[in-house]
Amino acid sequence: MDYKIEVKRKIFHMISGLILVLLIDLGIFNALILGIILILGIFLSLLTNKIKIPLIYWCLKHLDRKNDLNNYPGIGAITFILGCFLSLILFEKNIALASIMVLTIGDSISYLVGTHFGRTTHPLNKNKLLEGTVAGIVFAFFGALIFVNYKEALIASIFGMLIESVELRLTKKLVIDDNITVPLISGLAIYLFRLF
Repeated sequence: MDYKIEVKRKIFHMISGLILVLLIDLGIFNALILGIILILGIFLSLLTNKIKIPLIYWCLKHLDRKNDLNNYPGIGAITFILGCFLSLILFEKNIALASIMVLTIGDSISYLVGTHFGRTTHPLNKNKLLEGTVAGIVFAFFGALIFVNYKEALIASIFGMLIESVELRLTKKLVIDDNITVPLISGLAIYLFRLF
């Protein structure tokens, strides 16, 4: 994995995620708009496999993993939008926004801290570092706290970062992207907590 591209990806992931949360919170974006963006993103990804659209290809070349660029251009952005879209459909707005904050902040911080300061192999995944997960939980907690109470924010950030730590495989080649699982598990954790 190219370290420079991965750092750029995580910073872009966090900035674009924060902008998206703001647009949703202000009522400018909603599930319908995200659905349209998702369909457009899938279409552009398929088109980019055939034709290198100048501006889109330039962005992907600088932000996409090489394997993704060659096979599934923009898949990270597509799964990110899909995770946010599903959260908005499945959960009430404050739960959806809290779970998107866990994804936006926790996922990025866990990689950046784990890469720079991590020393301890994660017990759930030998490719992750425990310090990154702990930092992800802490920062995700504060992000989620904007939209839900402290107990719900803590539960969402713990469950979200735990699911981010494991690799969920459907088959040997098919892995469920954490851009989908993190917000869904975070939102589900809050939803279930409210039931009890």
